[in-house]
Amino acid sequence: MNNICSTCAFALVTVLAPTLTATTAFAQDPAATPATAFDVASVKPSNPNPDPANPLSQIALMLPQPGGRFTATNTPLRMLIKTAYELQQDAQLTGGSPDLLAAKYDITARTAGGATIGKELPPLLRSLLADRFKLAVRHDRREIAVYSLEIVRADSRFGPQFRRSDMSACSGPPTAMRAAPGASEPEIALPCGAELYRVGHLAARGMALSNLAFNVSRWTDRVVVDRTGLEGTFDWDVQWVPDPLMPDAGRPPDGPSLFAALREQAGLKLDGTRAPVQVLIVERAERPEPD
Repeated sequence: MNNICSTCAFALVTVLAPTLTATTAFAQDPAATPATAFDVASVKPSNPNPDPANPLSQIALMLPQPGGRFTATNTPLRMLIKTAYELQQDAQLTGGSPDLLAAKYDITARTAGGATIGKELPPLLRSLLADRFKLAVRHDRREIAVYSLEIVRADSRFGPQFRRSDMSACSGPPTAMRAAPGASEPEIALPCGAELYRVGHLAARGMALSNLAFNVSRWTDRVVVDRTGLEGTFDWDVQWVPDPLMPDAGRPPDGPSLFAALREQAGLKLDGTRAPVQVLIVERAERPEPD
């Protein structure tokens, strides 16, 4: 069944601004020493009675901020753990109290260095969860339902929006990624080694297929496993109409689903199967002490 997971989509949108490229979202000074723990952090239960007139007051939101700050609002512990351990789907997280994992928290934290938080966000969250929630976990591999990313055509021909990267052109200007007809967002100038992930749009230049599989899984109800057998780096630009629960007013209502867009635009397909994947088992978690 071709299911789009609106819950998974919310997880992506709330973790990173969906209009940023991955490299930009996690940009940092290469000479800086990554922080391994927040210098200060406030953790409080979210308001159990959000304002019904303000939809944003009910949405989980996690955002790195300038000055080494990080904020989270209305964020379930489950989502914090998934972000900390870079899990793609709820099926990869097991154990623990369901009520505690569903409990929502507001977090305000800051690193000592003051640099904008980038790739170090997962280890920062792991440290915070161990300190404030007494989180203890272990890794395992279990067979679960997944989607297999495969090539559609027997002759391995790609779709019009998917191609092998021309790395010799990487010294040139960034490639402009098209905007969908009727879309409100402008074209994106994407440099080599960068990718874009936002509601209804995945694009990349000079990236491995594992990146596409990882990001596609954020918008489906299963982990996506790359079984194309393709090696090297690729450029892709896949656009689809999001799930109705994740509306995007700038896109035409009769556009393709994610499954159809992958097939038509990239020449790739998602087939349901089962496979062993990494899972995280929560062995201990406690409610944090009040600040």
